[in-house]
Amino acid sequence: MNNLTNTILPKTDAVHKAEFLKLRALGLTGPSLSRRKITVNILDDINKSIQSYMFMLLTTNMLVALLAWLAFRWIGLENAGAWAVAAGLLHLIPYFGPAVTATATGMAAFIQFGDLSTVLLVAGGSLAIATAVGTFVTTWMTGKIAKMNTAAIFISLLFWGWLWGVWGMLLSIPIIVIVKVVSQNVVQLQPVAELLGE
Repeated sequence: MNNLTNTILPKTDAVHKAEFLKLRALGLTGPSLSRRKITVNILDDINKSIQSYMFMLLTTNMLVALLAWLAFRWIGLENAGAWAVAAGLLHLIPYFGPAVTATATGMAAFIQFGDLSTVLLVAGGSLAIATAVGTFVTTWMTGKIAKMNTAAIFISLLFWGWLWGVWGMLLSIPIIVIVKVVSQNVVQLQPVAELLGE
């Protein structure tokens, strides 16, 4: 394998690390051409699925930021744009991120307005936006992108979140997508792919 790698990969490191890892994976599959073809298909499907998932995250987080900006501006919260950007960024962390956003914006509203009803309106609005986008838009888009049922996505989120906390929540969708792609291409794992499919 080292000879193959040295002849294909120049010493100048012109080949991307992803291609290097792809060559390593192909080397581990053995000499069989059919196994190498399956490995290439799996790696390409994983790459496409993860790219689509990242685009979905960007789209939904921008939607959260836009809706939060509109809500905060309508309420009259100072620095509505900055709070909206924070809401979009923190929306990356399922459950915990929106809770932090609601708490921070609620405190900012209390400092600015000193009125409990406005604090509840700002914090509640922040949570409502994150919940609506997360429950409906994110779940729907993830299911369409990964061609998976929403129950599998939700169970994966709960399991990996329980196992690894915040990091598990962040990595749960990529992990379940990888499991599904591998299951689709390995005959013995076809029942798992059926279980995770739409």
